[in-house]
Amino acid sequence: MGRSTSKAFFSSLLLPAAFLVGAFAACGTSEQTLPTIVGATGVGGSGGGGDAGGTGGAGGEGGSGPEVCPNALAVHAVQPAQSNLLFLVDRSGSMHIRVGSGGDTRWSLTKAGLYEVFDTLPPAVVGGLSLFPWGDKPVTCCKITASNIVDCNACANGSLPEPPVRCDAATYANVPVPLAPLDVSQLDLMKALATTVDKEFYWGTPLAPAVKGSIDALSNLSLPGVSSIVVLTDGQPTSCDTAADPDANDIQRAIDAVTEGVGLAIRTYVVGVYDTANGANPEYLSYLAHAAGTDRYPGCEASLDCAYPVNAKSFATDFSAAMSSIALEAMNCSFDVPETMGAPDYDKVNLTVESKGVSKVVPQDTTHADGWDYLAGKKQVQLYGAACQALKDDPSAKVTIVLGCETVGN
Repeated sequence: MGRSTSKAFFSSLLLPAAFLVGAFAACGTSEQTLPTIVGATGVGGSGGGGDAGGTGGAGGEGGSGPEVCPNALAVHAVQPAQSNLLFLVDRSGSMHIRVGSGGDTRWSLTKAGLYEVFDTLPPAVVGGLSLFPWGDKPVTCCKITASNIVDCNACANGSLPEPPVRCDAATYANVPVPLAPLDVSQLDLMKALATTVDKEFYWGTPLAPAVKGSIDALSNLSLPGVSSIVVLTDGQPTSCDTAADPDANDIQRAIDAVTEGVGLAIRTYVVGVYDTANGANPEYLSYLAHAAGTDRYPGCEASLDCAYPVNAKSFATDFSAAMSSIALEAMNCSFDVPETMGAPDYDKVNLTVESKGVSKVVPQDTTHADGWDYLAGKKQVQLYGAACQALKDDPSAKVTIVLGCETVGN
């Protein structure tokens, strides 16, 4: 919409707005709070502050709204949106490759990292766990050799499972630990599922169907707030090609899946386990993360470095750093915009962050370097860069959405 949006429309924003806000404060607590509407009125507001939904405030002629918009038509102090996180973890046989000389494997370190993440997520987060490949029985004819590679030479013809089940997206649309608030019982279910992989060897890396099915699962749930998938893999797409579909392992299939997810407002964060030729392909996973809109830093596509790397020699440190960055963006820095009775004027929205006593206007930044931007569907806004980091650094930081003045941009 352009500048002709009427004040009558913005007055409709002052009705009791249904906020689909979550319960995750910037400091990482699980206390549930609802956003307030701070001093918002229609035409001719007299300034001053009113209670949530009250009549004082920042409207019309002579208003006293924020500096970015003195005559603001509505000012909303908001809390981070509900965060829905589906962990999609590779359990292929190569995850049993040894890391270092201490007896750890990719899987044992991944599981330990997941447990640590699970235990630090606040109960208000809605989380679930899925593994891939899924649907086939574990194989017994493969092993990790003394030279630390996967060897399936002992497998007789026909002893490895065929693709139809593990390579069907519908298999992954049924999440083995469905999403639910992360209370003790949900965490126990997720940990129990992860433990099943400890001594089992599964065949293949059906990345595209696993991602596509997981996106379908989240889309079908229609959860409030912001939905994200965290996918961790140590390999390239394999084991789905057939004579009828010889290109089934093409990374483009996975790229197409995450691109579809973006259109459904579902983000896919990509974590790759890299260690020479035995690990994931950094270029492939960089393409995947970039297509998913979850670049780990602006401009990463130039160096094909958009996925979060986990290297064998620094596995624990890398995994912790990756999950910390993902959690910050996925949980602290996404905010629902108020529901309205009509289509909002997206060119007249501003966002401010009050941190350590200083209120700053955060510009819209479509490059996602430092500022805010809409997520797909424009039902949520996302902070990036220093603006997001400020919320982590200051537990008392406050975010305000201001409606009615031209958007400030980079």
